Amino acid sequence: MAILLIAVGLLFTGIDIHGLFGIYYPDINVVGVVGKFQLSESIRTYTTKNILGDQVQVDYLPDAVGCVLILIGVCLLLKHNRQFVLSIPFILLTAVLSVLLRASGFLVQGPDLVIWILASYFLLAICEILMEYFVIYCAAGVTDDLANRASNTRMLFGWWITVFCRVFMTFLTFVGHFGVKRGYQAVLVLATAFYLYHLVGARKYVGKSEPVKIRMRRKWEKKW
Repeated sequence: MAILLIAVGLLFTGIDIHGLFGIYYPDINVVGVVGKFQLSESIRTYTTKNILGDQVQVDYLPDAVGCVLILIGVCLLLKHNRQFVLSIPFILLTAVLSVLLRASGFLVQGPDLVIWILASYFLLAICEILMEYFVIYCAAGVTDDLANRASNTRMLFGWWITVFCRVFMTFLTFVGHFGVKRGYQAVLVLATAFYLYHLVGARKYVGKSEPVKIRMRRKWEKKW
């Protein structure tokens, strides 16, 4: 059950499908200085138009809901691998930042909004990847029975492909190259389905062998 909760949660955090419901932000005016620095027009446009937009973008697979599911699954698996605790701060940060980013247009105005959006956007991307890193590697650690080790290797490979895609998608969204982003998004969906398939299949191996530490698993990967 814990692995299934984590898999569904990772689906929610890994894939973003946004919709608009006509909830508009107040008129945004970000012209001005932040401290001693004058923000360039391109930076103001990238943040307010490409990242935030003029309407609230509602995620049909909310990251906050995904984080709750992952957190429940992680808590259930702590008895098998204490290293899961490393993921908890990033799970909580991802949930909070995903909400703060979309609410930022209501919370802050003026040029400070640009800094708020940039900080929330890039911190969210970093925290999400770190959260998944610890969750995925710890999940591999508790299911790394000899019979499942090759499957776990494929799972981790698929997850690293999603990381590659999301890094590029983060910057493509920032600069507004949405056409190119869709290509990476298609690869992301396929890679996510691939690694989650292997993760769900590994659930029957939970607790059948001693947990493998993240450091040890990374050493094995370097040898391969």
